[in-house]
Amino acid sequence: MVAQLGADYGGIIVEIEQSPRSQALEEAFALSSDPPLPIVAVTLGKSVDDNVRIVERLKPAAIQLHGNESMEKVSALKRKVSCEVWKVIHLPATESGEAVDVEAALRRMRDYIDAGADRLTVDASSMQKGTRQMGGTGKTVDWRAVRYLCERIYQPVILAGGITPANVVEAICAVRPYGVDLSSGVEREKGKKDADMVRSLVTSVRSCETGDAGFRNNPVC
Repeated sequence: MVAQLGADYGGIIVEIEQSPRSQALEEAFALSSDPPLPIVAVTLGKSVDDNVRIVERLKPAAIQLHGNESMEKVSALKRKVSCEVWKVIHLPATESGEAVDVEAALRRMRDYIDAGADRLTVDASSMQKGTRQMGGTGKTVDWRAVRYLCERIYQPVILAGGITPANVVEAICAVRPYGVDLSSGVEREKGKKDADMVRSLVTSVRSCETGDAGFRNNPVC
C-alpha cells in the first residue's frame, strides 16, 4: 500500500515483542519478497548474529537499529552485512518536559557514524507505565534541537516522532531533515496504516520539494 501511495521506503518491524506492528521473521519475509520499494528491517536490542540472520533472510536495503546498541555492535554488524545500517538516536519526547542534552546527543551521533552507521534517525522516547518506550510513542521531539544536530552531522538524518499529515510540513521547515519516518501518525487504529492519511502526508512532503521551502527529495520512510 505505502509504495502505491508514494513512500520511498517500507519499514518492517521484526521480532520486537512489545510492538503491535511486529512481524515474525517468516511473516516479514513474506512481506519483503519481491517488494515494490526498498525495505528497511527494524530491530530492537538484538545481538549482532541475530541482526545478521534477519538481514540474510530479508535482504533489506537497510537495517534500522532502535535499541541502545553499542558502537562496537554497530561496527561489527556493518562489517558483516551488505545492506546499509541505520541507527536511531532517542531524545526525550517534547511532552515529557525532560531536558535535551544536545551536545551529548551530537557526540553519540558522531560516534555512531565513526562506527559505520550510514544514516541516523532521531526519534522520541517517553515513559509508558514505568518503562521507557523507544519509538512508536506518537510524540514529537524538540525540532529546534534536531535542527541543531542536522546542521552538524554530515550523514543523512531522518526525523521521526509524532509525524502526522497535519504537522509534517512544519516539521520539515523547522528541521530540514534528509527524510521523515512515520508510523503511528498515519494510523487510525494502532498497528494499521490508513491509506488516506499516508496519501495526505506524502502529498504534503512532495509539496515541500516543489514549493518555496526549497527542499528536494525528502524520503518518506
